[in-house]
Amino acid sequence: MASSKSSNDDSNQKHDLKSIFYNKSSYNHFAQSFHPFHRHDLNCLFHVGTTGLGMWGAIQMAVEFNAISIVYAYAAVIALTTPVVTALFHTAFVYGCLLLPVTDVMSAVTVEGFPGGTIWFCFLTIIAGYGLQDLVHWLCQEPTMMSSYIETDPYLLIVHTLWLMPLGIDTVLMRHFFIPKLFVSRNRNIFCKVASRKAVEDLREWINQEVPEKSETTHLWPHKQEGTDDPVTKLENDAAIMAGFRKIFAAHHFDVRPVVEMNEIYITAVGAIKEITSDAVFYTPHTDGPFWWLPGASLYRVLIGVTPNKMVRTNFSLQHISEDKTVNMYDALGFDYNRELHWIDHAPGQTNTERRSLLKLHYVVYPKGWHNYGKLCAYFNKSYNTWARGNFLATLRPVTLYEQAVAWWIWTTTTSNAMWELHIGWPNLVYVIAAYLMGDTPFLILTSFRHYCIYISTFAYRAPAVSHGFLMRDCKFYKTLALMHLSKRILPLVQLPDDLPGIALALSGFSITILATMQLGMVRTYFGSELGFVKPKWVSGFPYNTIPHPMIVGQLCAYSSILLWWKDDMHLETKLLVAGHMSFYVIHMLQEMLTSSY
Repeated sequence: MASSKSSNDDSNQKHDLKSIFYNKSSYNHFAQSFHPFHRHDLNCLFHVGTTGLGMWGAIQMAVEFNAISIVYAYAAVIALTTPVVTALFHTAFVYGCLLLPVTDVMSAVTVEGFPGGTIWFCFLTIIAGYGLQDLVHWLCQEPTMMSSYIETDPYLLIVHTLWLMPLGIDTVLMRHFFIPKLFVSRNRNIFCKVASRKAVEDLREWINQEVPEKSETTHLWPHKQEGTDDPVTKLENDAAIMAGFRKIFAAHHFDVRPVVEMNEIYITAVGAIKEITSDAVFYTPHTDGPFWWLPGASLYRVLIGVTPNKMVRTNFSLQHISEDKTVNMYDALGFDYNRELHWIDHAPGQTNTERRSLLKLHYVVYPKGWHNYGKLCAYFNKSYNTWARGNFLATLRPVTLYEQAVAWWIWTTTTSNAMWELHIGWPNLVYVIAAYLMGDTPFLILTSFRHYCIYISTFAYRAPAVSHGFLMRDCKFYKTLALMHLSKRILPLVQLPDDLPGIALALSGFSITILATMQLGMVRTYFGSELGFVKPKWVSGFPYNTIPHPMIVGQLCAYSSILLWWKDDMHLETKLLVAGHMSFYVIHMLQEMLTSSY
């Protein structure tokens, strides 16, 4: 299909000096054929690296043969036939390749005595770049563009090779250098109405007829019950649920498969929930599994309302309160089993006339085509779920000391994990450890300015929906680390009482920021209005009635006071650190001034 489309497009495209050099339509046309073969983000990211490796080898080979004029000619052709921004980045890339001689690279990787010398080393990098490129296409389950034309129009390979590097650069530019992926926390929850309504009604009827009322929750495995297998199978493959997944997980990036062994029918207890039983976990913020560390994969739990429900509400601790849901009949609510902190409570003034019943479905989401990896992720979660389910059922009515201890253990580990996830987060711990292992300077940079990157990126890339709780948690955490770095360097410089004026100046600046935060509230401070969680409102109290952009201006006043007062005692690194904070605040202030919608 792609090959046929490309062929038809080629026949309609006129290639002349104007289309090649003036309006660049020849390049743009070729790019339209190229991009469908590079839809996967990882493929695009690695494409730049693998192509860059091969191009570096080719450029250095030309240098070794004293044919640098070929390099200049190549760079000029690309500059003249590609869009301006692409051409600028490509020119910078070629210049960088010339600044990195093959002899330096061979010395760095300790292969000075490489058989065949520099020429063969360059040749092997070209081969490696080509081979790795094909490997990445295979890993990302995307065909190569060359496979679409090589048998029918082999001469197209010349054009493809000529424009390959700028095309790779384009794929990164189109994705804004992957900044949204790196710094913006998206809301990955799913909420929809199921398409298979009859299946829900059949389940409701079966529960009311077959399941007696109990004083603790009832858990049934639907594929082991007569009368539930067929409706549950229909819901596992429900079109609306799968469409909900595809809004978050693109089909060219991920596969989604049901994990039927984990599915269960859940029927709520009748009467009060005892505090020290495993049922109490539902009313405590918790994640359902421990496998947050599986890269590129998620296990989703999807709750389907089988009975009418107005009373029991599912809350998400790291989402805005507008994302809390009361799962009514026909509703489907999906969330990450291992990463989404959630709990239930009762909506004020609401009651149910029927036992609340849910169908809990589970799906594994994994990189497209990586079926064995998907099966492994599903296996981990199934095994944990079976083990946890056994402990849970054993402590619904704890009698012995051991059972009571297990119930307390479940509650304690659940609560402690929730507190950690709420305020720090396991991925942030991994990031901090990785930054620390890189050395003192990378650690300082990577943990001093990350919150600014989150501010700026979230403000710029507001859609799709942002996870507001994750945004606030990460910003607070990294800002705390940044202030710890500054305190470690500045507090030893303070000499009392001589430095009281400097302290007063700094505190006055920070006080302006604190007062501005109090006027806005935490939700609006972290872009609640811009992200659509609360309605915009005019704030007229101090300092907003006196100082423009007081939150940022207060920080600038504080940091400039510190820089000016202690500049003679500061090391250069500390001065640059303070200046870096001020620079990021200025960038963000300009961003707000130029791009804010009100």
